[in-house]
Amino acid sequence: MNIPNRQINWIYALDKLEGAYSPHTLRGYRADFVIFEAWCRKTKQSPLPATPETVANFITAQTATCSASTLKHRIASIRKIHRLMRLPSPTEDEDVAIALRRAFRQKRRRPKQALGITSDRLAKLLSACGDDLIGKRNRAMLQTAYDTLCRRAELVALRVEDIQEAENGGARILIRRSKNDPFGDGRYGRLSQAALEALKSWLHISKIKSGFIFKATNNGRVTKDGLHPYAVNRTVKELALTAGFDEAIIADLSGHSFRVGAAQDLMTDGKSILAIMKAGGWRSMNVVGRYVENADF
Repeated sequence: MNIPNRQINWIYALDKLEGAYSPHTLRGYRADFVIFEAWCRKTKQSPLPATPETVANFITAQTATCSASTLKHRIASIRKIHRLMRLPSPTEDEDVAIALRRAFRQKRRRPKQALGITSDRLAKLLSACGDDLIGKRNRAMLQTAYDTLCRRAELVALRVEDIQEAENGGARILIRRSKNDPFGDGRYGRLSQAALEALKSWLHISKIKSGFIFKATNNGRVTKDGLHPYAVNRTVKELALTAGFDEAIIADLSGHSFRVGAAQDLMTDGKSILAIMKAGGWRSMNVVGRYVENADF
């Protein structure tokens, strides 16, 4: 396949960011710019360097199908690629700002929140877990996700060696890196006695001694591979279906639902906003406020 030199250059230029940004961020830059580049080819415009008019027209074209947050991500990717290529960024131009503002006024900027898996929903999901290999893994994963308020990527990155049992029961586990912790300072998540017992049961039957706690299975055997974050979403929806949840509820559940539901339960239990921020690793009260606004008081 013949690839223009400049396209080859921007693809290789992204390699400079390895280790400085998360793999998720790098995948986003690449995917966004591929979309922009394809649109430029279709409309016979130059992606590198792009003009402010080209970027403004791209925003207008994308407004019908993209959310406000997606538009912001794509403009950030265009900006980053231009800077990596030592080209003037077209995204700072007033025409681009106006196009974005126009798009935002047409869009609902407030992101849709996942439905919270509160303690009562968690109990129903746990009842749908079997007592076989996969069932024990799922039970441990669900209880750990709820206790630690982990995002799905954080959950599948948890490691055996980071579990620290407490003398008075329960334990804590190090969450090494998170979305808002790019330098890996980490935070500790609390594990209840029930979660600890579920983890021990899974680790015993799976014979996992170190490395990732939650691994994929194949034909009744544990593989070497850790679970993909998407597997958390799939597992939640499959268990919700088995547990008899309504279709409308299942559609709104995701791997993020544990974080939402646990935060809501902490609020209804009378925990302070600062305690909830600490439990979930949040740095903004406004963000926590959105998580708990649907809590049942």
